[in-house]
Amino acid sequence: MKTRNGATVLTVLLAFCGAVDARAPDYTIQLNLRATTGHPTSAIVFEVTMGLMIEAQDGDSIGWDVVSVTIRELDVSGNIMHTWYKTNPFVDTTDGLWWIEHADPASPANSEFLVLPWIAGTAPSMNPTEASLEFDFEGDIYVAPPEGAPFEDTASLTTLLQEEGNPKPPPKKDESDEPVEVPNQPEEPFPI
Repeated sequence: MKTRNGATVLTVLLAFCGAVDARAPDYTIQLNLRATTGHPTSAIVFEVTMGLMIEAQDGDSIGWDVVSVTIRELDVSGNIMHTWYKTNPFVDTTDGLWWIEHADPASPANSEFLVLPWIAGTAPSMNPTEASLEFDFEGDIYVAPPEGAPFEDTASLTTLLQEEGNPKPPPKKDESDEPVEVPNQPEEPFPI
C-alpha cells in the first residue's frame, strides 16, 4: 500500500477511456483493471480511457495534454454499471503535460505510454443521481517476471478509486504497482 499526503492509494487495473473537448483527441489510451490482478483471462472490472491532445513538441518528444478521463465500472459479464467522466484532470508534471519520447512522433505506439505521471481528479458520474468518483493514478516502470509479462503491453500502476465523500475505497486488492493491460484497440472516446 502506498500513501500520498495521508491518503491511502490502492492498486487496481483500469481502462482509460478518453472523451474529447471540442476536438477529437490526437490519441486515446486505455487501461484495463481486472478482477484478478495481472491475470489475462480475468474479468475487466474497470476501463479507464484518456483522450490526449498534442500540446507541445521538442524533437521526438511530445507533450501530451490529458484532456479527458472516462472511467467505466463493469460487471463480470462486461456490462457497464457506472460511468464517470472528467475533463482536464490534474497531471503532476512541471508544465501539466505528459511528456513522452517517441520512436516516430508521427505514429505513437501504445508501448510508449506505459509509465503514467501522477494523474488525479474527481470525475462526476454520467448518472446525476450517483456520486462522483475520486481517482488517483501513478505509473512506474513494469519489470516483468521470468515467465514474462501478462499482457502484450503491460503498465505498472498504483491507483485509488473511491466515491466522493466515502472515506474508504471500494473493496479492491490492497496492492501497489500492479500490472495493468494497455490494449492495442482502445474504446472510442466517450461522446459528450
